[in-house]
Amino acid sequence: MADRYLTAALFGLIVAVAAFLARFLTLSGAIATALLALIIYGVGGWQWAVPIVTFFVLSSLLSKYGHSRKKAFDQVFEKSSKRDWGQVVANGGVAGLVAIFSGLYPLYDFYPIYLGALAAVTADTWGTEIGVLTKGKTISILSFKPVEPGTSGGISEYGTAGGAVGAAVIALSGYPWYTELRTTLIVVVGGVAGSFVDSLLGATVQAQYRCEVCGKSTERTVHCDRPTGLSRGMRWIGNDVVNGVCALVGAVVAWGLLLLV
Repeated sequence: MADRYLTAALFGLIVAVAAFLARFLTLSGAIATALLALIIYGVGGWQWAVPIVTFFVLSSLLSKYGHSRKKAFDQVFEKSSKRDWGQVVANGGVAGLVAIFSGLYPLYDFYPIYLGALAAVTADTWGTEIGVLTKGKTISILSFKPVEPGTSGGISEYGTAGGAVGAAVIALSGYPWYTELRTTLIVVVGGVAGSFVDSLLGATVQAQYRCEVCGKSTERTVHCDRPTGLSRGMRWIGNDVVNGVCALVGAVVAWGLLLLV
C-alpha cells in the first residue's frame, strides 16, 4: 500500500508539472491536481486514474482549440481555460470524495458512481466548449428563446451532442474494468443529467452581472476595468459552485440508477 501511494505521489507530481508547463493549469491548480491525483491513484491505481486523466487531458486540449474564436468569450466567462485550484476542486472534488469512500468501504463498488461524477463535468465542459466553437443556434434552457453563445443556461444542439459524447468517452475509458453495457448507459445518463442541471442552475441561481460601461452580460465581477452590477442569481453561486453541483448530480444519478436498474 505504501508503494502505491509513493507511486501516486510521483504520478501526481508528473501530471501537475506537465500540465503547468503546458499552461493548462495555474500554480494553485497544479498543486490541487497533484493532491487529487495522490488520492485517486493511491486508492484505485490506474483503474481510477485513467478516467480522470482522460477528462483532464481531452478537456484541456478542447479548451485550447479554437482559441482565436473563443477569445471573444474571455470577458463573458468567469474564468479562463487555464484552470486554477477552484476549477480543479469543482471538477474533481466529488470524484476525489468518492475515491476516499471507496478506500474506506472497499466491499461496495463505487466505481460507476465515480465515473458518473466525471462524466457529468466532462459533458458540461465539452458542451460549453463545442457550443461556443460551432455556429448553431443557442437557446435558453428555461424559455427556449435565442440567447448569445456562452450565456449561462444557454444550450445548443451541437453543445448538447458534444456533451453526450464527452460522457460516453468517460464511460468507455473505464470500460476495461467493468465490461457491462448497463454500467456504460448508467454513467452516460448520469453525465448528461449532471450537465442538464448545470445549465438549469446557470439560468437561474448562478450569479450573472452586467457591465455598467458597455452593458454586456458577464459572469465577471469586473468588466471594462469597472465593477459590474449583479443582474440575477446569487453572488456566492459562481461557476465553480455550479460545476461542483453538476459533478454531485452525476454521481447521485449514477448511484440511483445502480440501485433501480
